[in-house]
Formats: sequence, structure tokens, C-alpha cells
Amino acid sequence: MKSRGEREEWDDLIDACMDGSADEESWVRLEARLASSEEDRARYWERVTLEQGLESWGGQLQGVEKIEAPLAGIEPKGKAKRAMLAASGWAAAALVMAAWAWQAMSHDTTEVPVTNAAEQDPALPGRKEERAFPVAYLSRVVGVKSGERFMPGQSLALGQELVIEEGMLEVVFFSGARMTVKGPAKFTPLGDLSIQFDEGRAEVRVPDSAVGFRMFLPDGEITDFGTQFDIEVSEGVTSRIQVVKGEIELNLKGQGKGPVRLSAGEARRIERDGGVASIDYSPSEMGEAIEALSKMRNRVKMSRWQKFNEGLQSDPSLVVHFRMQPGETGEKEIVNHARSAEAPGSGTIVSAEWTEGRWPMKPALAFRNQADQVRIDIPGEFPEASMLAWVRVDALPRNYNGVFFSECGIEGEAHWQFSSDGTYQFGVRPRNAPLVSVFHRAFTKPVISPWAFGSWRLLSTTYHSGTREVVHYIDAAEVSRTVLEDSIPLRFGRSTLGNFHDMHAEDHMNQSWLGAEWSFRNWTGAIDEFMLFSRVVSTRELEEIFEVGRND
Repeated sequence: MKSRGEREEWDDLIDACMDGSADEESWVRLEARLASSEEDRARYWERVTLEQGLESWGGQLQGVEKIEAPLAGIEPKGKAKRAMLAASGWAAAALVMAAWAWQAMSHDTTEVPVTNAAEQDPALPGRKEERAFPVAYLSRVVGVKSGERFMPGQSLALGQELVIEEGMLEVVFFSGARMTVKGPAKFTPLGDLSIQFDEGRAEVRVPDSAVGFRMFLPDGEITDFGTQFDIEVSEGVTSRIQVVKGEIELNLKGQGKGPVRLSAGEARRIERDGGVASIDYSPSEMGEAIEALSKMRNRVKMSRWQKFNEGLQSDPSLVVHFRMQPGETGEKEIVNHARSAEAPGSGTIVSAEWTEGRWPMKPALAFRNQADQVRIDIPGEFPEASMLAWVRVDALPRNYNGVFFSECGIEGEAHWQFSSDGTYQFGVRPRNAPLVSVFHRAFTKPVISPWAFGSWRLLSTTYHSGTREVVHYIDAAEVSRTVLEDSIPLRFGRSTLGNFHDMHAEDHMNQSWLGAEWSFRNWTGAIDEFMLFSRVVSTRELEEIFEVGRND
């Protein structure tokens, strides 16, 4: 048991992290204490859930469901805030929410092994191609342990069974219905208005656009009329059905009885003999739990990423590092954070607009239009190079979809891009080649499919002119290894990120075999970090960069 002074010091640290005044060192201290002390974890989740409750209570006083701004426009600090929270009357709800949240958080360090990433990757075509059309997507993934990797933004198909051992998922159906699930759980979307739910706990919120949403249980069926309800299923029995708002209809499986109507504040369980029994009403508040948990995890992850990058900047082989830090949003220049002697100046943003990155507080650049790009002049020759980019793929609409390109037409010109079928490509201009020529190229099989559009991925490609070897990686998992025909050092010159600047478009368009779209290669999605090294980055280093930067 910690002393009163120690508890107050811990509360002050939590307050600083919650009200936004904490510096990077404070976030690192918070993370370390959460990892090492069960008492500190319990106190943290008590305070997070009380904060959520206070915001909700304040919103009800204002006549709205929830408010984001501080209560009455004032953000109390330190002991004043603690006194206010203690008087809020939300202790019971907080305990429920804290239990949910901490069970998910307690496995925060569980990650999918990198060695299995390619096999488990939802982006890879193959078995996904055999599935039907998408009916929902994952909006949040928190502390999930499963035999399959799940990522925020990932689409879910009709008939796709999802099984998780631990953690929390938030599923958004294309009808607008939203479901928060706590593992262990097993469920299968049957459409944008229906789901088979076989195991686990869930909170379902059904807006007007999804009235009639149906949930099929092992022992019954729920039809929703625009409400919010909780469900719990274990070993084939529905142990809790409760309505938070609105009304639902429950039909029992294999019973000749008519439907049972449940209204807000009512809770039931289905007995093993098929009957229905009343139980105590106890809302799960899972939606609030996953929101609070996601906010904390995102802040900790971003703080860890920032600390890691400060160490990375001293690498003398790091030539370009666009980190896209908070504070850079809105600028027309993008800072090159590399500190090596070879590092060029900043990049220039042309047309591309700032947007949200891997984490809500991290900026990114959105690439949507033909003119969107970043230009940077990178002098010198590179016998070795590694290119890394955190990207969000929203679509691959063009024959060639550009990530990064050298200045067009120069000796050692490099192309880094994807084709419309998800093939990963790297190309180098041959020695003494005419302006229009076929490049030495390294292809993969298709490695990005529409099932993972909207998710953040780490793209990495290494090149060594001595061995002529090109290695492609997705999320630090190797996807191809190719030996080129010739040994050619790379040159970048006036390079382009997120697009291809073709200074000889007319010459290319006059070649019928190239096609009318050859000169148009803008990226469709977002980029929130780019790195260029003057050496081959090892697989171990790529794994470390991936682990510290991933958002799932």
C-alpha cells in the first residue's frame, strides 16, 4: 500500500496526462508505472472511468448525450479535480467500466509474432478473395489476442467468422450499427443488418438507419428497434440481455411462445430449459471503456514512438526522416528531422492536405488528387539504400500508384510503387539507357488487397547495388527477394513522395506500349512517416521500427 504522498503524486501524474499538460517524459513514467504496479493500474482505471462518467454527467445536464469540452468551460486541476470526481456519483459505473478496460489492458504487450505476420495478414489476397463482399469494418482494436491479425480500418466480409481470445474490438456495420466486443468472443457478420453472436460480451448501438438490426444467439434471436443493448453469451447460453435505451424484441429458439419485449432498464437471461428469467440491470459501459482505453493506448504508443525516433535521429545513415510531428500541421514545408551530414533540407508540400495519422494526435498528409505530392532534393549517389514509409492505402485505382520516385530521367533513377492488383514494385533505370526504357525491376506477388484498405502499413524496401539484391517487406515481414540484372547505384535528385513528377510526359505518352496513364501515379490514401537510409536496414531493425510504430 502506497503512502498518501505517493498516491497524490501518482494522481497528479494521471491528471497531467488526462488534461494534456504532460510532457513526453511524463507519458513514459506513466507507461512504466502501469506496467509494473497493479495498485497503480487499478487507480489509473478508476480515474479514467470517473473522468468519462463526469463528462457524460455534464453532457446530460446540458441536454446532450456527451460533451467533449470541460464541464462549464473550466478544467479543474489536481486536488480540486479529485474532489469534483469523488463527488460525481459515478463510482459504481466506474468500477464496471474499469473492470472491462483493465482486463483488456492487462495484455497490452501481446503482439502478433513478426515471423507469422505474412500468413496472418488480412491484406494478403488468397483466402480473403474467396470471401463475399464487405459488410462492416473494424474501427478500434485494443489489446486483441487471436490466431489472426486484426487492424483498425480493416473490412469484414459477410460470413467471416471472427474469434478473439482477449481484448476488445469495435465493429461498425455499413448500416451504421456499432458493436463493441470483449473477448473471449466468437461472432460472424451475416450482413450490414445482422450478426451471429456465439460467444462473448458485447454492447450494440443501433441508430435510426439500422432499425431492425438482428442478432442471432445460440438460444434465441434479438430484433432491435433503434436502441442500445448489452449481451453476454457463454457456453451456448445467453446469460445477459439488457436494454440501455429504446426497445428490443427477443424470440426464443425452439419455443412456441411469442416474442418477449424488453425496454430500457430491463435485463433478462435465457435459461437452459428455454425459459426467461429477470436479472439485475447492470450496464456494461463498454463503448466508453474502449474509447478511454484507446485514448490512453494511443498516447502511450505515440510517446514511445517519439522517444524511439529521438534515438534514431543520431543514425549517420539516416538521410531523410519526415516524422510529421504535432505542430507541423498546416505548414507548407515538411521538416526533415534527419541530422546526418548528408541530410538535405526540408520538403515542400504541393497540394496535399494535412489529415489524421496512425494516432488521432499525430498528423499525416492525405494524397487524393493528381497534384498532391511532396518534393525534396536529395543529392549524391547511393550504392545502398532503404526506403520506409508508414502509409494508409485507401485504394489502388491506377496502373501505377506511387509511393516515392527519383527525379525523372537521371542515371540511377528509382521507382517505388504499387500496381492496381496490389503488386509491390521497385525499379532502377539501366545504365546509359534512353529516356524511354524498361527498368530493372523487382516485383512481388499481390500483397495488398481491398480487405485491408484503410489500415496503416509499414512499407520497406532495401537495395544493395553490390549484391544487386532488392528485398520488399510489409510490416517488417519479408514478402519477396530479387536479384537485379545489373549493379547500379541509386540517385534521387529532385524526388517526389506520394506521386510521380514526369518531366518528359510527352515523350512517354507518344509510346503506345506505355499507355495513357503511365505518367499519372499519385498515391490514394495517406502517409504519416517516411525514412530514407543510405544503407541496408536489417530485418531486426525493421521489426523494431514496426513494433514501436504500429497502431493495432
